[in-house]
Amino acid sequence: MIKLNLSAIAHSSVGTQDSVDLAINHVILGDLELKQLQGTLHFTRVAEGVMATGELETRAKTECMRCLIPIFEPVTIELEDIISLPGAALTQERPVRVNEDGWADLAPLVQEYVWLNMPVSPICAPDCKGICPECGGNRNLGECTCGEAAHTDPRWEALRNLMDHSDQA
Repeated sequence: MIKLNLSAIAHSSVGTQDSVDLAINHVILGDLELKQLQGTLHFTRVAEGVMATGELETRAKTECMRCLIPIFEPVTIELEDIISLPGAALTQERPVRVNEDGWADLAPLVQEYVWLNMPVSPICAPDCKGICPECGGNRNLGECTCGEAAHTDPRWEALRNLMDHSDQA
């Protein structure tokens, strides 16, 4: 949860502004784990609610696409969204609102923006060797002993014999 008290700005007149410095060491938002979430959020009271803008940086947990080990990938997000006022209905376009006590949980917004800005193909290192296609071992930890040499699917053995005999002719 990323709860902020927005009661002062939510009950202010249109045009009122405020800023909040965010520094969270570790947070889990559903299936998303973040470390070192930090940045400054700016809030402006608008007719539709409270406009939240700002740039946040974090490290999001994901997997290396080559070797599948867990890694924390740096992610920068440019957040810009409207937070609904108390009593307003939550919608897919506006999943966050200020509650009656003046608090708003920004977790759904941050989660959405992080997912949208995650790298498509994260890797743990540029020289990552990946996993062995035969045994699934991590080749970064050592060379495989499974004998990566041509393992033939037994269903193709008859074709291989045919090819061997045609080469001898």
